[in-house]
Amino acid sequence: MSDLLNRTMRLVEETGVAQNDVFGQNFLVDENIINFEVEEAGLSSNDIVLEIGAGFGSVLDEIIKKSRAIAVEKDVKMFSYLINKYELNDRVKLINADILKMIIPYFNKVISNPPYPIVDRILNKLTHYEFESGIMILPNTISQRLSSEKVSNKFTLVQNAFFKFLPIMDVPKQAFYPVPRVTSKMVKIIRKDKDFLQSVLLKDDMTVKNALLRTQQTAFNKTKRESKTYFNGLDVSSLPFKDKEVKKLNVNELSDLIQYIKENYSSQ
Repeated sequence: MSDLLNRTMRLVEETGVAQNDVFGQNFLVDENIINFEVEEAGLSSNDIVLEIGAGFGSVLDEIIKKSRAIAVEKDVKMFSYLINKYELNDRVKLINADILKMIIPYFNKVISNPPYPIVDRILNKLTHYEFESGIMILPNTISQRLSSEKVSNKFTLVQNAFFKFLPIMDVPKQAFYPVPRVTSKMVKIIRKDKDFLQSVLLKDDMTVKNALLRTQQTAFNKTKRESKTYFNGLDVSSLPFKDKEVKKLNVNELSDLIQYIKENYSSQ
């Protein structure tokens, strides 16, 4: 039994953190995998790394040897432990918050082993931030869908508009404590350059028609009149879902919208 596993088991018992993978409380306790994960991120002293779910700081310890970090931890008991551990370390900014409900300070890289029940929502959150790259350990089923050329659902379609996913290695269940129910994979995430499609998708509360028009105005630095002139020349009426909110599109409609954007806006 490794020193890190022993220490984690002791801290879980002392702090009273629930040992239940349903709630995402699975701690990475394999030192070799932790070191490899941090190395794969290619960190430098200029980087600011976002860690989502810092736990007891086992990954954070390695990150701050190479760069500065923003560590977000929702659990009050673990956050209290982190405060005591890093209160004098100016390389760490600790935040006790729900990552899904906060505005994240500037960061340019991500290293995270996020709670599996909310992986999809965390990735959707990250689409709103223009960081460079990240290393994450994800459930194998999700990583396979994200790195596949075959689009299986709306979530995959949206994620592939923002990120490129590159599988790195399988992570055995025994690398975690408690041992999770699912297999895992370490994945590199590369943020794609912001483009017209991403801008439309981020306006998910708007109708498709309004999202296209608004993005047209801002993306190409056109006046309102110029934008409307071009927009009126397009056959937007060919989109049967033009008056539907972007976030309410199904996978087929979203696929059609993406194709429409490629055909009508890529050359502007």
